[in-house]
Amino acid sequence: MWSLIIALMLPGSPPEPPPLPELVQRIQAHYDEIQDFEAAFTQRVVHRVVQKVIEESGTVAFKRPGRMRWEYRSPEKLLVTDGATSYFYVPEDRQVIVSHTQNGAMGLAPDSPLSVIMGETRLLDAFQVVDSESEPAVGGRVLRLIPLRPQEDFEEAEIEVRPEEGQVRRISLLDNQGNRTEFIFEDIRENRGLPDEAFRFTVPSGVDVLLASDAAPPGEQD
Repeated sequence: MWSLIIALMLPGSPPEPPPLPELVQRIQAHYDEIQDFEAAFTQRVVHRVVQKVIEESGTVAFKRPGRMRWEYRSPEKLLVTDGATSYFYVPEDRQVIVSHTQNGAMGLAPDSPLSVIMGETRLLDAFQVVDSESEPAVGGRVLRLIPLRPQEDFEEAEIEVRPEEGQVRRISLLDNQGNRTEFIFEDIRENRGLPDEAFRFTVPSGVDVLLASDAAPPGEQD
């Protein structure tokens, strides 16, 4: 009798993690319902050879179909994609790089993890999904994503998700040089009805405009 009462008074055990197939379905169901998404983000790039870490932060917004807006703080820069054209603007350089290739920015290629959370790609159509041995960075469950088709920008990826609802809180991309790019999302707000105007860009007067084919990639600029 006393053992039963004591057992009832003790804190409950944490819930069992869902089986992997159930979690994958939960992730897909979550992003099937997402029309727009905004969050604060931290971007961390780790260069393997020189052991250099570059960390930046700002705010990001996505909206179907294929629209996104990344606003960076210090140094200030802006990347806007309206679904057909991308604009990368660094006020300090007084330069705008314009790309008419929808898939060319921030890993938003077909079959990328970012395209999954934007609703452009279904998870199992693009990746084999397995549990990762990496430690969680934001208290979620880490999954390793192995591309089903070769990717130009990354060899494999990880996502860290909240198992309760399948929400992605972190994305990590590993390229063929061993460099890693990581995005951590905080203060996530979904389906707020973001206006289309947030994903339009007007080139400021007095700045240079370069086509992406004429410009060095942003990561290679001084």
